[in-house]
Amino acid sequence: MREPDLNDYLPVLLMLGWGVVFAVGALGASWLLGEKGKKSKYKDRPYECGMPIQSEAHARFGVKFYLVAVLFILFDVEVVFMYPWAVSFGSTTVRGDAPSTALLMWEILAFVVILFLGWAYVIKKGVLEWHKED
Repeated sequence: MREPDLNDYLPVLLMLGWGVVFAVGALGASWLLGEKGKKSKYKDRPYECGMPIQSEAHARFGVKFYLVAVLFILFDVEVVFMYPWAVSFGSTTVRGDAPSTALLMWEILAFVVILFLGWAYVIKKGVLEWHKED
C-alpha cells in the first residue's frame, strides 16, 4: 500500500475552497444588493408560508409526532446498514478471504427478521394509528 500524497487530497481541498468562496460570495452579494433600512410592520412580522398566524410559536406537539419521527430515524438508519452488506456480498466472488455467500445471506436474513419484528411490534402497539383528539 502506498503512502498518501498531497495530490490525493487536492480535489477535496478544491471543493472545500469552492464551498467557502461560494458561501462568502452569496453573503456578500446579499449584503451589497439587498435593501437596507426599510422597516415596516409587515416586514417585522413572523412569516408562516404566506398565511396569517394561527397559533403561538411554542405550540405543543403530540407524542405521536415524536414517535413517528424517532421510528423514521430508527428504520432509516437500519436500512443504511444494508449498504455495506450489499457491497461485501458483491465482493465475495472477487476475494478469496471474504466470508461465504451463505453466511452473508444468513446474517442479512437475521437482520431483516429483527427489523420486521420491530415493525410488527410498532404496528401492534398502534403507534402509527392517528386518531383525531376531541
